Amino acid sequence: MDLQMKLCDSVTGSLNRTPSFNLKMFRKSVDESNSEESRKIRRHTPVGSGEYSVGCWDMMCGGPTEKGSFFRLFYPVEKTDIYKRDKQWPLWLPRKQYGEGYADILTKNPKIKVVGKLLNWMGGDVYVPALWQGPLCPSNTQFPVVIFSHGLGGNRTTNTTVCCELASQGFIVASLEHRDGSASMTYHLTEQVNKHNVTTSGESNTRPHHRPAVHRTHLYSEEWKPFEWFEPWDDFTYRNKQVHHRADEVIRALETLILLHNGKEVHNIMRTHFNTKQFMNRLDLSRVVVMGHSFGGATTLCTLSKDKRFRLGVVLDGWMHPLDERVYEDTQQPVLMINMESFQWKTNVEQMMRLLSQDEENRRMITIKGTCHQSVTDFQFLVNKTVGRVLDVRHRLSPKVAMSLTNKASLGFIRKHLGLKSKDTHEDLLCGDHDHIIAGTNVDLS
Repeated sequence: MDLQMKLCDSVTGSLNRTPSFNLKMFRKSVDESNSEESRKIRRHTPVGSGEYSVGCWDMMCGGPTEKGSFFRLFYPVEKTDIYKRDKQWPLWLPRKQYGEGYADILTKNPKIKVVGKLLNWMGGDVYVPALWQGPLCPSNTQFPVVIFSHGLGGNRTTNTTVCCELASQGFIVASLEHRDGSASMTYHLTEQVNKHNVTTSGESNTRPHHRPAVHRTHLYSEEWKPFEWFEPWDDFTYRNKQVHHRADEVIRALETLILLHNGKEVHNIMRTHFNTKQFMNRLDLSRVVVMGHSFGGATTLCTLSKDKRFRLGVVLDGWMHPLDERVYEDTQQPVLMINMESFQWKTNVEQMMRLLSQDEENRRMITIKGTCHQSVTDFQFLVNKTVGRVLDVRHRLSPKVAMSLTNKASLGFIRKHLGLKSKDTHEDLLCGDHDHIIAGTNVDLS
């Protein structure tokens, strides 16, 4: 399978296996993906398993391109019964435009147009089990930092399950929304004069009748930026420019977090009236990690090559094509590559092996059996097995198991190389000593 088909299929699903859908079937499929307990409350993505509950909040600062930064921050809050506080949960789709962005990507293929039309409906009432603008866990503890980069067609909420798990385990996680044209949809706010107020209270992602009030002191207009289609899909010059843009956005996000840690005033254009002073002296800036999925994996490596403040990188089913020679030469930090069984191909894995061979002691590759490219995203939790297989957002392995293995291996590698060895480093998973894990790759490189 060529590169374009690999990446297109990862975003749009399997193009040749789509049956006729009807609304009744789709609703049943979505509902069946939840447990009995979950049905009593709002439909939601998985809850973090760590010692903390999770809070989240959106930050948009600077301009829309070279100087801007836009991310959702996930962070530890005091342990609580998260199910009893579901009225404080944000929506998984922050605004209806994000569902339209996903649908636009899907409807580029007419065979699955009906599914694209239903996507906004499908994810529109799914919530994130995190407390919107909840207070940071009160203690003297400094939390390590992870900055997460999404893949082609993703956005700041696409990998919410991974981010929530990391936050529940004691990390502060900034999930970026890239402005390079690779997000399914994004936007920025531009200050205006003599125009109606534009509320961003929707970014709390709750329904209108129980949405917290947000008041502006400035006037802004929204400028939306959809996913950019480019041909040929794998044009190196275009993708290489994008990956450097993305890496610079990761670095700018770190600079913003440093300002918060230092107690500096950071102008959040979204004006959510959130007390950012609580983050003063609470970030462990000696332990900073970059992590990403697919194109975000390439972004992870590019970031490591540019900025040594990032101690290590975790690459989830990475796409290596956009990387130039300097990235291979300048990346010195430990790297973990977690691949999905059905996505990788020889040329891509050979590029990974080249990077791994430079430091075999501190660089690892594992492959999770029975998984597909979307097995590290939230899509697999929105639908049941049948619909998930049709859309190619889940494979043979249970989504819960696939996500658990991904998170445990990531956490183990991060803890090991950040010196957090009081926690489980899951060395068995990193060595491939598990029924569902291959040490190295399943791809034939001969």
